[in-house]
Amino acid sequence: MSSVWINITAVLLCALWVIVLIYMYVSTRAMPLLREVGVCLPTEQTGWPLLSVIIPACNEADHLEAALMSVVEQDYPHLEIVLINDRSTDATGEIIERLAASDPRVKAVHVTDLPAGWLGKVHALHQGVSHANGEWYLFSDADVYFQPGALRRAVGYAIHHKLNHVACLPELTTFSAFWLDVTIRSFFLLFCVAGRLAEVNRNKSKWPIGVGAFNLVEAETFKRTPGFEWLCMEPGDDIGLGLMLKKAGARTRLLNADGQIRVPWYESLWAMIRGLEKNSFGPGANYSYLRQVLTVFALWSLIIFPPLSLVLGLYTDNAILVGAGSAAFGATLLAALTMPRKTPRDILAYLFLPIGSVFVSLIMLRSAWKCFRNGGIDWRGTHYPVEQLRRGQRVKFSPMGQDIHGG
Repeated sequence: MSSVWINITAVLLCALWVIVLIYMYVSTRAMPLLREVGVCLPTEQTGWPLLSVIIPACNEADHLEAALMSVVEQDYPHLEIVLINDRSTDATGEIIERLAASDPRVKAVHVTDLPAGWLGKVHALHQGVSHANGEWYLFSDADVYFQPGALRRAVGYAIHHKLNHVACLPELTTFSAFWLDVTIRSFFLLFCVAGRLAEVNRNKSKWPIGVGAFNLVEAETFKRTPGFEWLCMEPGDDIGLGLMLKKAGARTRLLNADGQIRVPWYESLWAMIRGLEKNSFGPGANYSYLRQVLTVFALWSLIIFPPLSLVLGLYTDNAILVGAGSAAFGATLLAALTMPRKTPRDILAYLFLPIGSVFVSLIMLRSAWKCFRNGGIDWRGTHYPVEQLRRGQRVKFSPMGQDIHGG
């Protein structure tokens, strides 16, 4: 490659890295903070609609009781809680039964068999809806912890702004594992671009969004969708729900729930690698091995060229390469200093975003390799053939988040 082409490639890739970082920053600023949202409805109980919190649980005994108590203890006046024990083999079912016996607002639903053609969690959510009576549904997970008042704020915000769907990004706790922190931030960086998060909250935005930890949905709007049957084989069910709602004409907003909703997402980097293997191959690559490899190659080019340009430019005294590499490094430093953070270590984690992106790319490759080796995805004791997953795919991301649509 001639020096001219090296210069052009370096400038383009370094500029793209800067744009991606800017987009991440803009995305975070586009999300209102749930903790700053005022309660917009009267405090009288008659002013609040019935809210059905729907939580599936499969072998979640470690977190389930403490997380559910944070829901039970909410001050929301009209609340019912639908807990779905999805074929658990640990104490999950016993915990659910105990809570249901102690609180009349809690309904226990036990799933003993998984019908053919369904993913376990999607089927559990489907069962939960059939037992819910609320005017609003909150789809959440069994390891989500809510601060007091979080549900009032979210429902009040939705009704005050005449919304049909509110998704919240939770605060993630990572057990002080530094490289896990780095990788999660890198995952968020790529998610901002692929999901077009900076544009989700614009009026008449066409971009859907969904968050498994917190999808608040108006029941009337949900009933205009095909329901979870449409998502029966979709691993990205949370974004798939947002896609269904968007197709039904829903008005959606994405909020930052830092300090209000907390999830101990993964305990280690290895746990994150294993946890994302079921849904990091489908939506991003449409179960195409070639597309996954090309995506990883593009990501590696984006990561490698900024430091390579700086080093090569200093070695060859090439001002263009030095300038391009310096701009990319300066943008990374600026992002580290301006992104929301709680400790000085957070700044260091953002500085290592390129390394974290390498870890994310390895997760993508591992997911594709395991799917190729096993002829599909093995998840929670069930094998799903890749052809079946392709037929049931609904969420499809185009490169660099140019499109997301239903299959």
